[in-house]
Amino acid sequence: MMSSEEWEDVPTDPDWESDLGYEMEELTVVKSSTDSQLIFLPEHESQLGEEEFIVIHSDSLRDLRR
Repeated sequence: MMSSEEWEDVPTDPDWESDLGYEMEELTVVKSSTDSQLIFLPEHESQLGEEEFIVIHSDSLRDLRR
């Protein structure tokens, strides 16, 4: 976890990997039967844990591909 001093040194538009220490993971997207909810699952079951879940409303989804 970053200290407040380290956080303040992070650029306004940080690189998610080198500046923040995140690693890109392949996720499987599963739609609910009503298509009103999506479930994002890690590629490997061994990576499945409470901290692995993303819960958002479908209106919050944005396509970030350029």
